[in-house]
Amino acid sequence: MKKITIVFLLLAVISTMLIAGCTQVQTLPAPSPAVTAVPTYVENQQGVAIIRTVATTVPAPLPTTPITIATTPPPMTDPALIGTWNYKEAMLSTGGSGKVPVISNTKGITLTFNNDGTLSGFSGCNNFNGGYTLSGKTTDFGKGISIGPLASTMMYCADTADFETSYLNNLQQTQTYSIPNNTMMLRTSYGSQLSYVKS
Repeated sequence: MKKITIVFLLLAVISTMLIAGCTQVQTLPAPSPAVTAVPTYVENQQGVAIIRTVATTVPAPLPTTPITIATTPPPMTDPALIGTWNYKEAMLSTGGSGKVPVISNTKGITLTFNNDGTLSGFSGCNNFNGGYTLSGKTTDFGKGISIGPLASTMMYCADTADFETSYLNNLQQTQTYSIPNNTMMLRTSYGSQLSYVKS
């Protein structure tokens, strides 16, 4: 009965800590040794067995590892980023110092950011989804963000295949975003940028 009470007490403490969001390492104290009565048999001079009860201390087992309770913090979000954005245009780096404007011949390209750190969208032929992480840092080009990895459906559309491949690759290389005047700009480390309008 004592063991059941201890187990329930431990479950209650752990549950309370999880709910409270504690991230401390909890080390349980070593249980106190138990005193038990152990019968011993002794033979007297006439050969008759005499039973004596001797109190002995049985060492309690020591915990081998501390219990660690850690919670994952919720993803950092930006209310201005959350929602669906419609693709407007792109300026893609040519590898040198130049950029080439790219306007898709496909309508309906979207990118939706959710509160839980996930995103989804339509890239011209296929639907895609994945995750994003905000770094909390601000640079000259906007706030820090990383996107991906992205998963996509596998349809082939001859008219949009090249654009779609380039679009998804650039999206996954995004390092910063800025949202001036209801327009979102995503920028990569090598200078390409994708432009969106809030829907």
